Amino acid sequence: MKAKVLFISILLTLQCQLLFSQCISIELSIIWEIENDFFNKDSTVYIPKLNITYRNNCKTNYYFQKVSDNSDNLPPIGCAIMFYRSDDKEPNYLETISYYSKKYSNQNFNVRIRGGQYYGSSWDVFGDTAVATSAECGLSSIYHFIRYDYNLDNFWKYLHLLSKCEQPVKLQFNSSDILSENILTTMKDQFVFIKSGETFIDTYNLVGFQIIEGCFTFIIDDNTIKNYLLTTQYDSKMKKNVEQELKLPEVVGEYQLYSGAFNTNKVTVCFGER
Repeated sequence: MKAKVLFISILLTLQCQLLFSQCISIELSIIWEIENDFFNKDSTVYIPKLNITYRNNCKTNYYFQKVSDNSDNLPPIGCAIMFYRSDDKEPNYLETISYYSKKYSNQNFNVRIRGGQYYGSSWDVFGDTAVATSAECGLSSIYHFIRYDYNLDNFWKYLHLLSKCEQPVKLQFNSSDILSENILTTMKDQFVFIKSGETFIDTYNLVGFQIIEGCFTFIIDDNTIKNYLLTTQYDSKMKKNVEQELKLPEVVGEYQLYSGAFNTNKVTVCFGER
């Protein structure tokens, strides 16, 4: 069983010359790379991927928070409702993927890449409300399955922990996260460090989108890079946790903090018959 890609269309909203009108540009593009077949490890196929390319068009070395987390080159897609097949005593790999892979070949979706100042980030799927929620949950299930190395036992254990809220999830930054030494070490994967004239590329595997099919337009949610992170701290006077903005250091190593607008674009890719 293979996902069939009939066509791909890339819609750029900015001309090349416009991408360099700001100090920072963040460009979206689709590429295809040969990798092991998702359903047959003994063969190779072309896999669609999304590139997020950061460009520094100015003479200053900058650092700033990424617009999207990149863990194992897989999209950070979450869903409040995770499909769970309790009747599977010895589930079959292909049947399980098929169960999660309802087809949406005639549907159009916007995929909002949402970073922001909270810890981590997520990609949100928009379209018809009910259909988009179902598609997002299917994508979330597929990518969690991939993250657990296609091991169904590990996958079911993960869902069991998730359903009982036994797996701690960090939702916001801590005050210690914004120290310069931490930004350069333990927190470095959350940021882009880019010298004058350089580019930095994050790549995300789109095989989940290829499996469920449909037409997906990827966009960045906000075209403004903030100079702070958000955290929650206890206010003794109000006797409750309140959200606070923690300003990032102006200089980290040889990099200055960048904040403000950046140029970007959107890109569309379609899978399946339409």
